[in-house]
Amino acid sequence: AKIADVGCGIGFSTLIMAEAFPNSRFIGYDFHEQSIEQATAHAAAHGLSDRVSFQTAPAKQIAETDFDLITMFDCLHDMGDPRGCAEHMRQLLKEDGSWMIVEPIAGNSPGENIGNPVSRLYYNASTMICVPTSLAQEVGEALGAQAGQEKLTQLLTGAGFGSVRRATEGPFNMILEARP
Repeated sequence: AKIADVGCGIGFSTLIMAEAFPNSRFIGYDFHEQSIEQATAHAAAHGLSDRVSFQTAPAKQIAETDFDLITMFDCLHDMGDPRGCAEHMRQLLKEDGSWMIVEPIAGNSPGENIGNPVSRLYYNASTMICVPTSLAQEVGEALGAQAGQEKLTQLLTGAGFGSVRRATEGPFNMILEARP
């Protein structure tokens, strides 16, 4: 399979997947050049440079297409233009491809999260980290770490994805699958 790991940072998520799926090709993308430099060094150190590469590119500027799978770990809510990003991811996928989106688990409204200590912590972190990060970028939609599945599903279906489902969840994250 041909996989894009968008928002890969220094590449650990990309490398873990590459080690688990040795017959696949991976391209990690991140807008932070120094992180991509480190990711490239990590790929070489792990002997994976033959099928793992990294490129500096904002999510909406990725040019390569025909991906079987796109992954995004805990970063869609940090993007200034998550809707534009989702529309672009849809264009990058093969017709039978999937987009795996890992996001903090959250209820669909603030009231659904009050009794959950993890959600309270996420709201705190989101206010100090996620929201300002988004606001500092193009569009500045500021979904925050507590976007909730309902809002994310609306965003994804609005971007042209015909199917969005929660594939699984853990105590801290939900994993959504979006398909054309």
